[in-house]
Amino acid sequence: MRTVPERAVHGYRAVWYYTAGEIVVRATAARRRADGDRVTYREQVFGALDPDELPRLAQVADRWAPLTGEETYLDGLRALVAGLVAAG
Repeated sequence: MRTVPERAVHGYRAVWYYTAGEIVVRATAARRRADGDRVTYREQVFGALDPDELPRLAQVADRWAPLTGEETYLDGLRALVAGLVAAG
């Protein structure tokens, strides 16, 4: 069993990785928007989704960009912290 300080370090790292990941994703998305002429990998993949194999993703494929553009960082951070607290 980890000590409280050890759990705090692991919790801090989880929050940091979540935050750093969000920063990287946002920066990459901004760069791709600035280079709007290029077809993205996501557009290629979502344009060819098999609805029999991935029905839920296929249902939202045409709405993926606006859905992923929504501000969800705070909700995700709250969920992460709640999970860390619940885990003790």
